[in-house]
Amino acid sequence: MKKKGVIAAVVVLIAVAAGAYLLTRHKPLGSMRNSYSEQTTAVSDISFLGDANQRIKFSFRSDIVCGDLDIILSDSAGNEVYMLDQADALETLFTLSSSDTYTLTAKCTGFVGKYEVSVYKAD
Repeated sequence: MKKKGVIAAVVVLIAVAAGAYLLTRHKPLGSMRNSYSEQTTAVSDISFLGDANQRIKFSFRSDIVCGDLDIILSDSAGNEVYMLDQADALETLFTLSSSDTYTLTAKCTGFVGKYEVSVYKAD
């Protein structure tokens, strides 16, 4: 009988921990991923609403075989406000200067490889 009670308690604790994680994890404001096996020139973008002084987190991964990949954050007027550094993997924070609709653009030029980028609220 005691074993069943211990097993039940462990199952309940695991369920509570999983539920807490799912409720508190950061949900992305937006994300995109692409993979190209032949040289490609393309543009992909996502948009999201941001508030003044809001900190956002970029999570970026890439495997670039050749070509160029630029990841640029722009405001609704099309002004570049931030450009991610070139890296295989990058986690970085940025503070938005004003409330606006922001667009994250991935520009591929002669690109072969794959990338994934997500934007999260950091606070």
